[in-house]
Order: sequence, then C-alpha cells, then structure tokens
Amino acid sequence: MKKMNILAGALLAASLAVTSGAYAVEASKYAGAAPSKADRHTPQGLYIDAANTYKWMKEDDSVVLVDVRTPAEWQFVGYTPMAQIMIPSVTFQFNKFDEKKPRYSSKINDNFIAEFEEKLFDLGADKDTAFVIMCRSGATRAQPAAKMLDQYGYKNVYIMTDGFEGGKVKDGPHKQWRMKAGWKVDNPADTWTYKIDKEKAYLEK
Repeated sequence: MKKMNILAGALLAASLAVTSGAYAVEASKYAGAAPSKADRHTPQGLYIDAANTYKWMKEDDSVVLVDVRTPAEWQFVGYTPMAQIMIPSVTFQFNKFDEKKPRYSSKINDNFIAEFEEKLFDLGADKDTAFVIMCRSGATRAQPAAKMLDQYGYKNVYIMTDGFEGGKVKDGPHKQWRMKAGWKVDNPADTWTYKIDKEKAYLEK
C-alpha cells in the first residue's frame, strides 16, 4: 500500500511537471524582448506585444488580460471586451499639474491590489495564473502595476509592451498619432469597442 502511494505521488508530480512545462512553452512562444529603456523593465522580466497577447489568449483561455487605464480612456478611446479585469493602476489629479510633462499630476491607485484580488475570486484565478497588463503604450502605468503585483507574490505577470493605443508615428501625415502597433492597430477591429460592459467596468468607490 505504501509503495502504491509513493508511485501515485510520483505520477502526480510528473504530470504536474509536464503540465507546467507545457504552459512555459506556450508562454515562451509568444513572449517578446524587454523594452530598450531600462525604466520600463519590471521585476518579473516578462514582456509580450498586443498581437501576440491576442494569439495567446485565443489559444489559452486561462490567460487574464488586465486593463489598467482610466475609465475616461475606456469610454472615449475604447477598450477590448477580452480584458477580464479593468482597474486603473494610476489615477490623475485634476486639481494638480505636473510641470515636467506637462499634464495633470498622477498618483498610484492605493487600492489596486485589494481591488485586483477581489476580481480574482470571481475569475477562479490565483497567483499561478498568467496575467498580461495593458496600459496606453506599455510604459508608465503597466510597470507600476507589475511592481505592485510582484510585491504580493505575482510572478507570472507580463507587460504588453505596445499597449492599447501603441506608440506615436514619427513622420508623415499622421505624425504624433498613436498608430504604431498596439491593440487597436494590430488586432482585429471587432476585438475592441466603445460600448463598455457594465458588468466588467470599474466603478470608483
């Protein structure tokens, strides 16, 4: 009996190892290089672009897309219903101005982790789940979210390096327009909309 239990345990461990390896292979198939700017790097060191996020999610429905932009962006710029979690990692203070940018001052959403973990229960997700963090262009808001998640033990967190809108075009008639890669540019048109799903949408508390 004891030998049978040992054998069963060994078979289970082997099965888990194979499964874990399979997920690692799937993730590495779509993962990308780190951003060239060091200040965009994350503790997890995991990166992926919008086009490959879409492909990965179509192949593996356990991947969770987290949109950390603001409610104003979802309403006026658009969002993808494929995002299962919508929580701003940074909020803007419209009574203060950031002279360096220049733009309105921003602050980290202190409730981000608490609100994030509330959503996980409903999704049946946990710290082993693969998460992809999406902001506007893959920089100043996705990275803080990844850092906060790392502090709470979330290691399987990818940054979408081109974000929802992508980067700015540098030349031509569309100069300064955000049309360089990103979810809206590189993925099918029917994967994003302006019609917000009220069941998913973030409501300020």
